[in-house]
Amino acid sequence: MILMVPVIVVITLPAHVIVSRVDVAEDLRNVQGTLWQGEAVWQQPGMAAIDLRWRWSGWNGWSDWSWQAQGQGVDLRGSWQPSMAATRLADISGRIDMRQLDAQTWLISARPRGELEVDVARAVIADGQPPQVDGKLIWRDARLAGAVEESLGEITVRLDSQGRGQRAEVVSTEPGAIQVRGDIDLGAERYEVDLWLRASAERPELLRQIAWLGEPQPDGQVRVRLSGALGW
Repeated sequence: MILMVPVIVVITLPAHVIVSRVDVAEDLRNVQGTLWQGEAVWQQPGMAAIDLRWRWSGWNGWSDWSWQAQGQGVDLRGSWQPSMAATRLADISGRIDMRQLDAQTWLISARPRGELEVDVARAVIADGQPPQVDGKLIWRDARLAGAVEESLGEITVRLDSQGRGQRAEVVSTEPGAIQVRGDIDLGAERYEVDLWLRASAERPELLRQIAWLGEPQPDGQVRVRLSGALGW
């Protein structure tokens, strides 16, 4: 009976006791349940609140937890493996409304609209290192609103971390007023962006609007190259 006491304590340990001792405590509130099954509200500064639920997936793997995040414009689910050195997620799927992302902070005159479909097999996030994400993101009904009102069709981003850093291949998979292709590379200290934009042949006036974004090419494309330092 005495030996069963620590087992009972672990099984019934309230989740808020653990959350109060980890870095995400400021973003989580209304924590209920236990470590093995519970729920909370996750809200980052300036973002909409998201309901978060988790459950220990003991039958699938002793160290796996399944989770679900739902809120206005957000519906995601996946699994999580605890680790002292990094956050390890797997089998992430669902959707995110582009309105819920903070892209407006770097797209001042044109806000992205549409829906982001998430299909990520693996994601590892650690302090001081670039993320390691394998999978793809599909920006459906991609468009810009605001000072620029244009359709981008559908854009697919394929994510690969098998090299020496995080790589993202960007390509238009359905036609729009502006077609996009290129690559984004994230290393331990720097990032490199190399994108090619092409205005629709039926919209020649768009070429003048996107020309200032980068380097106009003889074939009518505009090449956008960016690089800089990173601080993970």
